[in-house]
Amino acid sequence: MSLPLEGILVLELSHIIAGPFAARSSPDYGAECIKVEAPRGGDRGRATVPFIPGSDRVSSFFYTLGRSRKGITLDLKAPEGKRVFLDLVKRADVVLENFAPGTMEKLGLGYETLRKANPRIVYAAISGFGQMKGLDGPYSRWPANNAVAQAMGGLSELSGEADAPPCFVGAAVGDTVPGLWSALGIVMAIQERQKTGLGQFIDVAMYDSLAALCYKSVSDYSTTGVAPSRGGEGWLGTFTTILECGEGYIAVSLWAGYPQRWKALWEMAGHPEYFDDPRYDHERPGAREVKPYLKTALEEWLSDKTAWEATQLLVKLGFSVGPVQTAKEIHDCPQLAARRAFVEIDVAGKHIKAPGAPVRMSGTESRVHTRGPHLGEHTEEVLESLLGYTADQVKALREKGVC
Repeated sequence: MSLPLEGILVLELSHIIAGPFAARSSPDYGAECIKVEAPRGGDRGRATVPFIPGSDRVSSFFYTLGRSRKGITLDLKAPEGKRVFLDLVKRADVVLENFAPGTMEKLGLGYETLRKANPRIVYAAISGFGQMKGLDGPYSRWPANNAVAQAMGGLSELSGEADAPPCFVGAAVGDTVPGLWSALGIVMAIQERQKTGLGQFIDVAMYDSLAALCYKSVSDYSTTGVAPSRGGEGWLGTFTTILECGEGYIAVSLWAGYPQRWKALWEMAGHPEYFDDPRYDHERPGAREVKPYLKTALEEWLSDKTAWEATQLLVKLGFSVGPVQTAKEIHDCPQLAARRAFVEIDVAGKHIKAPGAPVRMSGTESRVHTRGPHLGEHTEEVLESLLGYTADQVKALREKGVC
């Protein structure tokens, strides 16, 4: 059974999270992905903790996020390095980078140069605020990271409690969400190339991506003139919050419009009289003046239950609910095991489990995954097998510090 991206060659010039996360999906689905790094230092993600215990500063972050690639080193500032890279571009389908805007142009390797070498090349660039000519706004040259994207894109304003300051989502969604949009853009550009024969430039901004993630905020404001904020206020009449149990926490969404569910809930909680009590307004359960009453009453009922016991009780009533899980619980989760959600990679003598690509396809099998490459690990293999360089030519480049 073939994989959908077999035959596609991706050159990844990226670092830390956004670019590597975008590139991760290509080898997952059959593409050959070659990670190009500077000969000295390479991707800064290599220095990201935690390091595998007992190893010589081997980053589990880097070797799992960078899985199933080949790795080469090239000095793109050196004329010989540029020449080798352009030789690779002539054979490639995709170039992906997440440098600061203008970096590749300064190297003489921007999109206009690369498309002259290969008109079919799909060039994807991830940056903080975007860089496509004609769409470069006043913030285009600002530096950005996950935190800035969350804050400016609206996610921080929606995260946390109403009487607390804005906060960040713990996961690096400011990087991973634009990574996902980039992966989709690459696939769309490859599809378009089948019709036109030409590649194109893909410009993905972290800011745009987070603003799109918080789509409802802008739509609500445009409709009502009222800006949504944090605190779990009702969305379509929903009581959504975190409830503390006797052991652990649960996330719940208790919808309005289901009076029989609410009636069954209060009967289960031992307070059938609450169903008709005006303090517990089930028609608008997320309202600021209603939520505290609901939260207090429900947490009192849950005080002698574990998060899993509470979840099972509320699921039976038809409510959307789930325990707040730790990394250990996710790691050991039987549902995720059944979904084959994790891949297993051997790194520095340790067997590491990491999340795999979450898309399941009936006609596509999963593949065997390998750890991310050591710095320059496949340089000789790639230059000799893909470009036809001789061993002496590669050796000469090594001696000059080009690779």
